[in-house]
Amino acid sequence: MQNETKICQNCKKDFVIEQDDFNFYEKMNIPIPTWCPECRMVRRLVWRNERNLFRRKDALTGEDSFSGFPAEANLNTYENNYWYSDKWDSLDYGIEYDFSKSFFKQFYDLLSSVPLPAKSSAGFMINSDYCNEAGRLRNAYLCFDADFVENSAYLVKATHIKETLDSHEVIEDELCYEDVMVHKSYRVFYSLDCESCVDVWFSKGLRGCTNCFGCVNLRGKSNYFFNEPLSKEEYDKKLFELNLKSYKIISELRTEVLEFWQKFPVKYYHGIRNVNCTGERISDSKNVKDSVSIQEGENMRYVQISILKATNSYDCVQLFMGAENAYECVTVGEGAYNLKYCFNCWAESRDLEYCGYCIGSSDCFGCVGLRKKQYCIFNKQYTKEEYFELRDKIIKHMNEIPYVDSLGKGYKYGEFFPAEFSPLAYNESLAQDYVPLNSAQAKEKGFLWREPNKKEFQTTMQSVDLPDSINDVSEDIINEIIACEECKKAYRIVKIELQFYKRIGIPLPHKCHNCRFLDRYKFINKPKLYHRLCMCDKMNHFHGEEKCEVEFETSYSPDRPEIIYCEKCYQQEVY
Repeated sequence: MQNETKICQNCKKDFVIEQDDFNFYEKMNIPIPTWCPECRMVRRLVWRNERNLFRRKDALTGEDSFSGFPAEANLNTYENNYWYSDKWDSLDYGIEYDFSKSFFKQFYDLLSSVPLPAKSSAGFMINSDYCNEAGRLRNAYLCFDADFVENSAYLVKATHIKETLDSHEVIEDELCYEDVMVHKSYRVFYSLDCESCVDVWFSKGLRGCTNCFGCVNLRGKSNYFFNEPLSKEEYDKKLFELNLKSYKIISELRTEVLEFWQKFPVKYYHGIRNVNCTGERISDSKNVKDSVSIQEGENMRYVQISILKATNSYDCVQLFMGAENAYECVTVGEGAYNLKYCFNCWAESRDLEYCGYCIGSSDCFGCVGLRKKQYCIFNKQYTKEEYFELRDKIIKHMNEIPYVDSLGKGYKYGEFFPAEFSPLAYNESLAQDYVPLNSAQAKEKGFLWREPNKKEFQTTMQSVDLPDSINDVSEDIINEIIACEECKKAYRIVKIELQFYKRIGIPLPHKCHNCRFLDRYKFINKPKLYHRLCMCDKMNHFHGEEKCEVEFETSYSPDRPEIIYCEKCYQQEVY
């Protein structure tokens, strides 16, 4: 079958469906998409909230609880322990399918009635109440999209982490701070894109390095200071003289280091140990195309965020722990298999379509909140024969009577859920991180926008009045309510982080955790690829006296200041 060009139903731009795409759609027995890859991505992202916690009433007790859903969302939530218990049955909310109404409208009504867990979590969550989209946490605080984390705080996209704070997209790290894309490292601070490093500060693009400060693109080096080799004694002396316990010194070093980093080339994408992959932030993967933030993935396309060996999937956001054969899904994993158009389903769930928050279930269609159920449609139990007969009738009905959203877009079988049915506003969802919009732009595109409820706290001190050195900070600081120097909102220093700052010997932050996240997120490239040429013109490289003419797809836009190299030229620059 030849490549085929389609016009996106949503943005009206052309997009191409290739031979491999057709093979996948045929294998999954699904229709070809009518929306382009970017529009499909945004539509899914609107259904996922990672970093926001809201206060809302518990549907059982009426008491306030912290939730991943805003109070304004048209749904009911139970505290997680009760939701996972046997004290209630989601089948009690089952309804007969009404062939006089559209499928999607009926699903929205079901979603609004069946209680959901207040927070999205899997596995044990010990002393980790203020975390969301996470699992298997112990003593974690404000950690999101995190798995197997202990004694840590303010993490986003973290896996197998111990005693680490304020970091983004980190894997197998311990005693680290203010890092982005740092993997398998110990005591790495204020650094970017490093792996297998120990005792590294303010560095970028290091592999297997120890005792390095302010360095770029080093391999297997020790005792380097701004890429200059020193003896062990000289290096230790330099580090001692810097006085890294001072906030003023740390702030000055940040500025100096960023200027130094810009002098060095970067590889056209962040990725290592990959075979036949395109996209951004991909590691240890094979045959992954047009995807971002993938670790141990295989045979994927148009996937955003996947960890711990997911395979054979298209158009998904957040796959984890062995998810396989997933299409147009959000947050599915733990052995999930053959899921289509689902969100928040895991624990060996199989053969689900258009389901949400179904755990350990199989052969279900249009269901919400089921646990260990089979052959259900709209939370109503059927026999195996009845299930498959009704499923086929519903799919035919979805195609004959599609749902039409507020902008006139049609939804037949094969489309993910309309964004207007999401409990989240655009600016409350992961879509705002990946494709930022303002209020007017979001509303023009048919998305909900919700201004945050501002709960003002009476601050007890300004961040400028914090002690400059961690040595001068007393235990009483955990009782203060501090005004962020950036957004002026209130934040606190909690006990777990004060102990960390004291142990490492680094100063208190002067910004709230959200502003600190936004500072780190500036180092994360947006999920859009640009066709560019290698910028290398060095005559000692493989291309000789001619300027390198290697072409590639990169997430570095042409207006970015970085010097972008192809793989070969970059490898000739690292040492």
